[in-house]
Amino acid sequence: MVGAAFFVVALALLVWAVASRWDELSQAWTRLDLVTVLLSLLLACAGLVAQMLSWRSLLAGTGGAPDLRASARIYYHGQLGKYVPGSVWAVVAQAELGKAHKLSRARSAVVALGALAVLLVVGGAVAVIGLAAGSPQSLSTYWWAVLVVPLGAIGLAPPVFNWVVGKALVVLRRGDQSVRVDGRGLAGSALWALVMWVLFGLHAFVLLHALHPDDPGRGLLLSLGAFALAWVVGFLVIIAPAGTGPREAALVLALAPMVTSSDALLIALVSRALMVVADAGAAGVAALLRRRTPSRPG
Repeated sequence: MVGAAFFVVALALLVWAVASRWDELSQAWTRLDLVTVLLSLLLACAGLVAQMLSWRSLLAGTGGAPDLRASARIYYHGQLGKYVPGSVWAVVAQAELGKAHKLSRARSAVVALGALAVLLVVGGAVAVIGLAAGSPQSLSTYWWAVLVVPLGAIGLAPPVFNWVVGKALVVLRRGDQSVRVDGRGLAGSALWALVMWVLFGLHAFVLLHALHPDDPGRGLLLSLGAFALAWVVGFLVIIAPAGTGPREAALVLALAPMVTSSDALLIALVSRALMVVADAGAAGVAALLRRRTPSRPG
């Protein structure tokens, strides 16, 4: 109930932000051509592929993973749960979808949460590096993002990660189920997460560059850091469906050193729309790839 109320409030504020600056946004929109929008959408879709492969690498590190088609269905269909207030529904959905491929609920949940942790840690590192290089003053505002990097690196070390997983399973009364991730799985997941953040950053940069073509080097670095930071903020506000509201606000603030607030808001809104289209498209394509023959058990 609280999550639904938050979503309504966030959506209302988003609509108000657009309505209050409609003239500026209308002028800015004319500067985004179809090619720019389609290229940004393509990069967003590519980023989602890398995101799925990051999750699948972690799953494979626990003892095997279904084939790519089955993995795509489990992941992309489960990801639609993030649009339900509460942020836990994507994990629940993946656990239920994984049962059809002989993945235990405990294993699915551990991998889903572990993959989010990998994205969060790698995203924090990209945010720090990108903002430090593109807009050093931003770190004075988002200093807390710096803490994610060393703490996350320690948490993702296989011995620490598996110890935490073991304790979590005991708390969840599933201590009889052993779920361990090997170092190769964690490393592969982190590598694909980095690829994802680069692609998502490029998705934002294409929009930024169309509106502000000057100083593309700084724009690229700022886009990488700003989008990663915005995603991390949206993730941490767990009651916001898919980070709606907080992500856009953080992206606008992070881009402020380089573009006007109206342009930053346009980038945030177009990015959100394209990411929603990409999520829906990924789920649709995964459904089309469905086949009757059972996939290899994980």
